[in-house]
Amino acid sequence: MVTVKQLQDGNFTSQFPPFSLQGIKIPLYRFSSNSILDNGCVGGISCVHEEEGGEEGEEQSVLDSILLAQWEDRMWKGLFRYDVTTSEIKVIGGRKKFIAQFNEGWSRDFIPRMGKNKKFLQEDAFKFSWMELQEELLFCVSSGEKSNPELVLSAAVPDCALLIAINASPVEYGHVLLVPHGSKIIHQYLDKRSLELVLRIAVEINNCSFRLFYDYSPSASPLYFQACYLQIPLPVEFMHFDTIFGAGKEGVRISCVAEYPIKTLVLESNHFNTMMEVLAEICSCLQQKLIPYNLLISDHGKRIFLFFQLHTSKDSCTLSAWECGGYFLFKSKSEFDQATEQALLKQLSTVSLDDKGFQAVKLLCCSIAGKFVC
Repeated sequence: MVTVKQLQDGNFTSQFPPFSLQGIKIPLYRFSSNSILDNGCVGGISCVHEEEGGEEGEEQSVLDSILLAQWEDRMWKGLFRYDVTTSEIKVIGGRKKFIAQFNEGWSRDFIPRMGKNKKFLQEDAFKFSWMELQEELLFCVSSGEKSNPELVLSAAVPDCALLIAINASPVEYGHVLLVPHGSKIIHQYLDKRSLELVLRIAVEINNCSFRLFYDYSPSASPLYFQACYLQIPLPVEFMHFDTIFGAGKEGVRISCVAEYPIKTLVLESNHFNTMMEVLAEICSCLQQKLIPYNLLISDHGKRIFLFFQLHTSKDSCTLSAWECGGYFLFKSKSEFDQATEQALLKQLSTVSLDDKGFQAVKLLCCSIAGKFVC
C-alpha cells in the first residue's frame, strides 16, 4: 500500500540540468491496462522500485495522495511565491454567486511559453521556461501494461506521458500544471491521447473538489492543462441546463447552460470513452476554425464544460477557464471589496461568442456527437 508518508520520506527530486528531461528519474504513476474510462473500476495499486517487484495494496485514491503529498512538500520547501491557503475568499452577492479571491501576489506570468527550438515534433521542443527550479516537477503519469495501476518511485520519463508540476503562482490549493510530453506531441493542439490521460486523472483522483482546466488560444500557445482543489464549487456548476442532444443511458448528453453570460455547453456521460471521443473531435474542429474555447472538467470527469469566447485580433482567450466558470482573482483589496455581480456579468458577456456563432457551434457539436452514438 502506498501512503502519503512514504512519498514525503522519499527523495524524489533528481539532479538534472534545467529544461532537460533526459537522464532524470522521477515518480511515475502508470494507469492500468484496463481503462477506467470504459468500466469505471479502479483496481488495487502496487508500489514498486524500478526493476523490482512490489506488493498489492488495498483499493484507494493513491493518485490523490501522491499529488497532495508532493504539492505540500513543495509548499513546505518554500517554492511558491505565497501561501495561497491564507487568501481571502468570498461569494459575491447576487443570483449567480460568483466567487472572488483576494491575492495580491498572484500573477499570470507563470504561463508556459515555447523555447527557442520550435520544431514541434522533436521530443524536447517544449522548453520548461516556466520551471525555474528542478523541484517544481512533481511526478508524471502514463499508460501501463499491467491489470492494476502501478507507482514506480524512480523512473525515466516515458514517451507519451503527462508531466505534473507545481504552479509557483497558485490560484488555489493543489494547483498544478499538466504538460503532455512525447515525441509525437504537437504542443499547440489538444490530441486524443493527451485528453485520455487527463480524463483518467480526473477519474482516479476521485476527489469531488478536484477540477481540471484547459484554455485554447489560436495564438499558438503550448498545450497544457491546469488543475486545483476548489473549496467551493464553481457558480456555472449550479446553473440550469437545457438539453440539446441526448443518446440513451450510455451515450453523451449535450446541454446549454441557461441564463449564463458566456456561451457554454456541457457534455455529460457515464461512458467516458465515448465522451472522450466526442470531445476530442469537437476540440479538433474548434481549433481548425480558430474558435477560442476553455474546458472545465468536474464531477470526477463525468461533466465537461465548454466555454466559447470571441476571436479578437489582439489575443484570444482573454479569460481563463476558472474565470469563465465564475471564479475571479483580485490583486487589489479595494477592487476585491467593491466587486459586484453586475461588473462580473459584463466582463463575461463582453468576451462571449455571439448568438450566431454559438448556434453554429451547437450544430457542430451535436453533429459530431451523433456520429459516435449511432
